[in-house]
Amino acid sequence: MNWNWQRGKSATLDVAASHHDREKVRALIDRATSDSVDESDEHAGLLSMIREEVVCPFPARVAGEDVECLRFEWPKNGYGLNAVCKAKNKTHVVDIGALEWVEPLPKGHEWIEAYFAWLDLLG
Repeated sequence: MNWNWQRGKSATLDVAASHHDREKVRALIDRATSDSVDESDEHAGLLSMIREEVVCPFPARVAGEDVECLRFEWPKNGYGLNAVCKAKNKTHVVDIGALEWVEPLPKGHEWIEAYFAWLDLLG
């Protein structure tokens, strides 16, 4: 499964999110962005929550290859989120949308869902 957000579909699950799940995601977005004055602050708030709440390292896949996601970084310019991954003793930095879920899901994965939902709200 892929973390790419698709309008009307869960970013982290194979099934569409229920109304209840969407409310939970919206509450996470609100929690991360409550003190924000603009989109840039909202982005920073969500990334801070991801850094604090998503437990790394965790297993994932990139282009079908098993990797270990070590941490997250944000790009120097604009919106985005990068995953720093290790595979075959090499470190790679990839866009978060390139990661595929591997069970077990990391603790705090719902913050990734909230991030993609926020991007969707931006249009």
